[in-house]
Amino acid sequence: MNTPVRHDDAYERLADALDALPHGFARTASGVEIKLIKMAFTEEEVWLAGQLTRFPETAAAIAKRVGRDEAEVTATLESLIPRRLVRVDWPGMTAPGLAPTLAGVKRYRLGPFLVGWYEANMRLLDREFAQLFEQFVVEGGGERIFAPRPGVLGVVPVRGSLKPEYIEREPHLDIDAHFQRHERFLVVPCVCKREIEVLHGESCRKPMKRCGFVGLPPQTPLGETVLDREEASTLLTRLEEMGHVHLAFYGFTMSAESPQFVGTCNCCSCCCGIFHGQKLAGVPEGAQKSNYRAVIDPEPCTACGACIQRCPVDAISEGPKRVPWAVPSVSAGTTPELLPGKSVVDRDKCIGCGVCMIGCTEDAIVMEPVSVEEWFHVPSSMAEWEDMRLQNLAAGKQRAARQLES
Repeated sequence: MNTPVRHDDAYERLADALDALPHGFARTASGVEIKLIKMAFTEEEVWLAGQLTRFPETAAAIAKRVGRDEAEVTATLESLIPRRLVRVDWPGMTAPGLAPTLAGVKRYRLGPFLVGWYEANMRLLDREFAQLFEQFVVEGGGERIFAPRPGVLGVVPVRGSLKPEYIEREPHLDIDAHFQRHERFLVVPCVCKREIEVLHGESCRKPMKRCGFVGLPPQTPLGETVLDREEASTLLTRLEEMGHVHLAFYGFTMSAESPQFVGTCNCCSCCCGIFHGQKLAGVPEGAQKSNYRAVIDPEPCTACGACIQRCPVDAISEGPKRVPWAVPSVSAGTTPELLPGKSVVDRDKCIGCGVCMIGCTEDAIVMEPVSVEEWFHVPSSMAEWEDMRLQNLAAGKQRAARQLES
């Protein structure tokens, strides 16, 4: 590629372009976001990516607009796709990161930081990158990424936690149907768990290989990260039993007539970037909640505490202590023995993952749908998700402006 004219503000321009995306990429006082970009990309890559927006364009259109050779522009754009700074919009794409399955006009757009080029680079880079990321989250990047609604990833209740009629209403929750549609599945190591290990030298004892479960063509060779249907389903069941939360991709199947489940991160609260980042940023919500909330029936509840331990967001706690019905020593003036209180759910904290329900041996927990007013319309494409978030961001700015005026 002809070396572009050097601009001192090439990195600033890309940072601003990334922040203009609905996903967000906050500008900080320290400029730590610029350090992240410089660690991940060359100046030539930064210059070209900074010319892109969220609106897809052909390589020919981009080359003409920036005054560069089309073949060289195409080569640079293609090289940035695996590192997710550039995303491709091509008919037939079924999930993020997969090669297109149908012919069509290939269009390129700027890819977001998270979920996007952060994950791609965290798999390649070192402790410094992880440290810069945490600094970025604390300095304001976390609030810009995690706080706006809809969240960057959405909760899909674990299998066995929802009634069949609930799944029929929201087909993107049908994980079993996803397993029936495919014979091969891509399952990759968790980048969040890798970050924790890079930063601290160790992480939790839960499996490293646990994210993706994206359907692949049946002819895909089996391997360490490509599992057959039985292997993938068995692994997902094991992860559910261990208490992992499904945080699924938005976008679903672009070429389908209706939204479908296409894959998921499987997250533990100790390593997950969404849960961990939410805490670092000090924001009330990270993952987009499902349309269901856990409800505990006190009658069958034995106060065993299993649901408290399994809840990833500390939404379940022990209720008031209780006294046994028959305590002979009470009349003698001695203090009666207190027994553990039955579990109670903080509905505002509950994210509707269903992890507590499938771990309850007494069938004391059910998942109930939220009210019509609370119901979240799950976007059927990434474009719809972006439009929803931009509308909410604009509405938030208007509310802030009115508060200042008053």
